[in-house]
Amino acid sequence: MLQLFAETAPEIPSHLWPGPMVSAIYGLVGIVLLLAGYWLFDLITPRIDVQKELCEKNTAVAIVVAALLLGIAYIAAHVVQ
Repeated sequence: MLQLFAETAPEIPSHLWPGPMVSAIYGLVGIVLLLAGYWLFDLITPRIDVQKELCEKNTAVAIVVAALLLGIAYIAAHVVQ
């Protein structure tokens, strides 16, 4: 049964591989840019302990961090495109 399925299974054309590979690479670049942006934000705001404030459920800090990450993601998406 397995041999029959292996013989009838279509092969994936080689021209379809670059698309998903490039998407995965760009996704990783985007994640690295988000992490670098968050690290830089944490570096330039030494008076605010962002992790502590987020653990204490400080909504204002959460909104600022969310806006920061969305802004970086927007810029990274347009740079990658």
